[in-house]
Amino acid sequence: MKNHNSPKQNKFATGQTKLKISIPVLLFAICCLLFANLSSAQTQPQFMISWKAYNYAPSWYQGKNFLIYSTPVEIAFELLENDKIVNLSNYEIRWYINNSLFIKGQGIQTILFSPKNQAGNNIEVWISIINYNSINGTCTSCGGKDLNKIIYIPVKNPEVIIDSPYLTGTVKIGGAYKIKALPFFFNVNSLKNLSFDWLVNNQTVFSGDGQSPNVLNLNVSTSTPSGLQIDVNVAVSNVLDTIESAAKKLKLTAK
Repeated sequence: MKNHNSPKQNKFATGQTKLKISIPVLLFAICCLLFANLSSAQTQPQFMISWKAYNYAPSWYQGKNFLIYSTPVEIAFELLENDKIVNLSNYEIRWYINNSLFIKGQGIQTILFSPKNQAGNNIEVWISIINYNSINGTCTSCGGKDLNKIIYIPVKNPEVIIDSPYLTGTVKIGGAYKIKALPFFFNVNSLKNLSFDWLVNNQTVFSGDGQSPNVLNLNVSTSTPSGLQIDVNVAVSNVLDTIESAAKKLKLTAK
């Protein structure tokens, strides 16, 4: 049987075959390029940095303690390359705090210091590993260059919250209530190093039985008029540094 397809039809069919072959090749090339870029990114050393502030927070608190002025803080780091921890014991490591050299020496990966930054002024920490050479040559861009990393640590003010179970903000006339002050981030080891000054409607009151100065025993007199607003204020300060302080207010209504 004769082939009745025209030359144009044959040419079109041939072009279709070429197109079908070129698509898989193109996809393969793209995959190779992406893999090469990913592999290159994975070889760059990564700094793993952690810091811990040594100040007060309630024992149940699971969050991170923030620094305040002069809080001792510990900073440590590891260097990862190809998901492996690098031994830096033979490298000179320099630490800069707020643009000033703090310490330098072989393999120093942990420091402890007490910054003098005021609240709102972040601490700048700059770590420099001098003349770093990649392990097994996996980081081709390292080649004896310094590895640098900068982090910023926020500085806050101390805080206090009033723990009140009275979500509605109302207390019963003739009732007795315990109201607790919870301080955070003071530069002390325990509540014993803090003073608590309580005011109820601008009148000084004494807290508890002296054993728990952060707890206020509030007795609402039977003669209290219904609807009277009761303002509870607490001021907390460090007995060794009274400038280190925080205050909080709670509004209650007698009914």
